[in-house]
Amino acid sequence: MSVSQTRSRVLVSGSVMQFVLQRILGGLAATLLFLLMLLTLVDVVGRYGFNAPVNGSYEITELLLAAIIFSALPLVSAKDAHITVDLIDSFVPNFLAWLRDVAIAVATSIILAGISYKVWHKALESVRYGDQTAMLLLPTAPVFFYISIAIGLSSFIALLLAWQYARAGVTPSIPSSEKA
Repeated sequence: MSVSQTRSRVLVSGSVMQFVLQRILGGLAATLLFLLMLLTLVDVVGRYGFNAPVNGSYEITELLLAAIIFSALPLVSAKDAHITVDLIDSFVPNFLAWLRDVAIAVATSIILAGISYKVWHKALESVRYGDQTAMLLLPTAPVFFYISIAIGLSSFIALLLAWQYARAGVTPSIPSSEKA
């Protein structure tokens, strides 16, 4: 097991932020996923059973998928559970692992903040031009704003993780639960 796999921990366990993330965003993602499954069921039964598909189901599916994915992003960030590649772990001594973790979290925060900024401007552009979906004519701006806010929240969480890693200092290479 690499050091990067052992550093995964929940951001400020038991905090109000964790409650909000788990209950509100997790509940929202679960509800949206249920709606997506229900839409797919009704669309398939309607299409093949009654030759009457749900009008605009493809567009609704696209919007629901975007909302589900970006509702889960802050949850993944708070658990520091992003997919990682441990290319540099073997080159970094254990006593500097915390510094590597801080640098990665800060870089992640900066990159996510930049993406959030660009998506926010795309949302403003969408409002200005009145962008809509092709069939149902649903405005796309609210989805872009939601995505930008979710990415911004993930950026903030990455910054909090950097702070947490900096305060924790040296991280153990093997968790105490795995020592035998």
